[in-house]
Parts: sequence; structure tokens; C-alpha cells
Amino acid sequence: MTTRLRKLDLILDTITDGVLVVDSQGVVLYANQAAETLLARNPLIGQSLAIPVNPDKSSHQDINLIRPNGLAWAEMRSAPIEWDGQPGYVIALRDITERKHMELERQKFVSLAENSLDFIGICDMNLRPFYINEAGMRLIGLDNLDQCARTPIQEFFFPEDQRFILEEFFPRVMREGHADVEIRFRHFRTGAAIWMMYNVFFIKDSTGEPVGIAIVSRDISSHKEAEAALRKADQHKDEFLAMLAHELRNPLAPISNATHILDMLKLEDTRLNWAKDIIKRQVKHLARLVDDLLDVSRIARGKISLKKERLDLVDVIKSVSEMAHGFILAKQQQLDVRLPEQPIWMEGDAVRLAQVVLNLLDNASKYSPEGGRIEIVAQQVGAESEIQVRDNGTGISAELLPTIFDLFQQGTRTLDRSQGGLGIGLTVVKRLVEMHGGEITASSPGTGLGSTFSIRLPTLNEGITFPTPRSSSSRPSTVMRTVDDDSGPNGGTGFLLTADSR
Repeated sequence: MTTRLRKLDLILDTITDGVLVVDSQGVVLYANQAAETLLARNPLIGQSLAIPVNPDKSSHQDINLIRPNGLAWAEMRSAPIEWDGQPGYVIALRDITERKHMELERQKFVSLAENSLDFIGICDMNLRPFYINEAGMRLIGLDNLDQCARTPIQEFFFPEDQRFILEEFFPRVMREGHADVEIRFRHFRTGAAIWMMYNVFFIKDSTGEPVGIAIVSRDISSHKEAEAALRKADQHKDEFLAMLAHELRNPLAPISNATHILDMLKLEDTRLNWAKDIIKRQVKHLARLVDDLLDVSRIARGKISLKKERLDLVDVIKSVSEMAHGFILAKQQQLDVRLPEQPIWMEGDAVRLAQVVLNLLDNASKYSPEGGRIEIVAQQVGAESEIQVRDNGTGISAELLPTIFDLFQQGTRTLDRSQGGLGIGLTVVKRLVEMHGGEITASSPGTGLGSTFSIRLPTLNEGITFPTPRSSSSRPSTVMRTVDDDSGPNGGTGFLLTADSR
């Protein structure tokens, strides 16, 4: 008999559930190791426990256990037993503290969920859904929780998105504990797409281990519709700008031709010369605005391409600096050009790079006072070239700096708008620099303290060679024809082409 009891003790000590035998007064007559661990008492035999038992029959209930390290929950089963000739009870205890904590958290979650208008759901760690709040079921067309539990989680999404959800999104949740994405839910009744901000995170137990997955999703369909409307409006805006620039360019050509013809006529009346010069200046200014409009619309629609070739950036800057002397000297400003003696080789479009630098110099001149100082500095920095255009002009406020390259953005203006422009030049500059694989930044100590624009562009390895275009020693005779659907520019152009021979 003693051997059998030892074997029984050995068996009971290997199980994880606590097993107790108590007398009718609650004094412990027997306890296995799991019981001592669960109740945090050792030795347990001989101690009196206040455990509720049914004196006449078996019972099953969840009870609170008070332990030195806090409260715990146990599932208790008890039954009457005779132990060593006296009545008592055998009690089995299973630790359900973790489950109770999860149930409490779930109850809190469900209580919040039922009062929410968002889609809120819970699934287990195997991605099997078992709860969706009422608002969520209405949103996606589910009838009840039974239907929810029968629906694999991938079925909530469109077929083309299911692979992403199973193979990319949820593996990221498992690695990081949370993830979110904008994705379409499928309405189970109508099949309609519902754009949602899908936010998923772990539900954890008291030890920090994940025991479930919570889903909180917000309907962003109206937001997506507004985005689509904005994209369409932006596309219409680009098309309108392109059409406007084209239509503005048509009348400028004959006006410009007419001023050149007036130059050839050598007018003696000073008033006519004065009027002609005004027309020439304003036509040139309008042409510049139209060119900017055309460039920004072409870039926005992806209809501009670069004619790249091997070039020396130093030569480009020298050429642009000579072109800029006219408008800089007109305001009695000083231009300081500092360039390295050795060339800076890069692959780029010489015309577009010249446009970038000229635009920055023009901008510096516009926003600098008469007699102001403008600097342009270029240097090689590792595998990149750096160009800086600095001025001591009006500067850029801290509020304007983050949006200085945005379309139609302008600095502080006077009431007469004497500096002109549409606020699109810097947008064109930024996009042309990016098309060359570079970046541009703006900085300023503040209003009235000048500004600096810095460009970084990739350079070429000196060992790389490019084929040079062949030049022909003889030129064939050329016949030129002017074609235009507007007789104004066509007639003026023809007159200019034949004027020297008359």
C-alpha cells in the first residue's frame, strides 16, 4: 500500500494542475507540488484553507486566490472523498489567471468597441476572426458573428490584395507587434470597395506575451474620393496651364518680330524708340513667364526630356554669369563668381542646367536691393558638384522656407509687385535638378538677412568617355519655309528672314 501511495505521489507531482485533499474543516491533508506552487505556500500540509466546497456533491467554479505576489484565478473542481477513514474533499486547481486577464481585457475592448463607429475586430494568433463590433458588421455587410467566425481573414479583402495581406502585412505584424496600411475591404453583399485605414496590433497577457490580434479600421472612402478629385483637378490644371501658355505664346511672336523690324527701320523719333523699347522689355518679360508656364506643365505631365551629354559644369556657369550681367548691372549690383580652375565633368543637359543657374541668379537679383551683392560658388565635393548662389537681399522667413519650392509660391512682395513673376520659377528649378539626379535646398537666417540656394549634382568619373558628334566640312544648301496657322507670326517671320536681302 505504501509503495502504491508513493507511485501516486510521483504521478501527481508530474502534472501541472494542483491537487489537494482537505478535511471537513479545510485543513490540508495532501498536496502535490503544483498545488504548493499555485497557492504559494510550502509546506502546505497542515495548513487551513478557506476554500468553498459543496459538502454533498461535486462542484465546479472559478475562485480568487490570495497570494503574496497578488491575486490569482483558479478553476476549481471538488468532490467528497474519504481519506484515512475521515470525510474530506479532493480539490483540483487549474491556474486560469492569464485567461481571466485576457477576458477582462477583452470585455474592456468589447465595451469600447460596441460604442465605436469604426470597424473593430479580434482574431486569434492563427488569424481566425471571432469578434467584430456591430458598426463593423454593418460597414462590410456581415449578418452575425457566426458568419464572421466562418470567414477566413483574407476573404475580407479583394483577391488582388489577399497575397499582400497574408504574405507581407501579417508577417510584419508578427515581427513588429503592429502595422497599418490603407487598403480596400470588400462589402460581402454588394461587392463594393470600402477604403479603410487598417490598423492591427497585438493583444497581450499580463506577462506581455501576445494572445490575440486586435483590428481597428476607419472608413476613409470619402478621403480617397477627395484625393481622386484633387488629382483630377490637378491634371486639369496642368492641361489648362499648357493650353494657356501655348495661346499666350502665339501673339508674343508677331509682337517680338514687329519690334525687331522697327529696329531695322532705324526710327529717328525718340518717342517711338522709347515706346519700342518698352514693348521689347515687356515682351521679353512675358515670354519668360510663358516659358516657365510651359516648363512646369511639361514637367508635371512628364513631357519634358533632357538631352544629356558630357559637359563641363564650370563652362556652363561661366556662360550663364555673362548672360546675367545685364540684369545685375541694371540694378548696380555686384556679382562675385568663384569657380575652380579644373573642369567639373558631369552628364547633363547644358541648356536646362543653364536655365537652373540663370533662374537662381535672376531670383537673387530680384530680391536684393540696388547695390546688393550676389555670389555664385562652384566646387567638387567627392563624387558630387556643389553650386551655391548667395545674396544679401530680403531673405526668406522661417514660415516660407518649407514651401519655397512649391508651385505659385512667392516671397514677400511690395504693393506694386515690381519684382514680377508667377512664383513657379523655383518649382521648375527643383524639378530640373531632380531630373539630373541632384537635389536643391534653400536656407536663410531670416527676413532681411539674405538667402542661399545650394545644388548638389552627381559628377562623372574622369575615365568615362563620350563619343563626340561628327562635324561636316560642307553644308548643303538650305531652303526655309515658315508655317503657322496664324498669319500674324508667319508674315512677321517671313519679313525678318528676307529683310537682310532687301
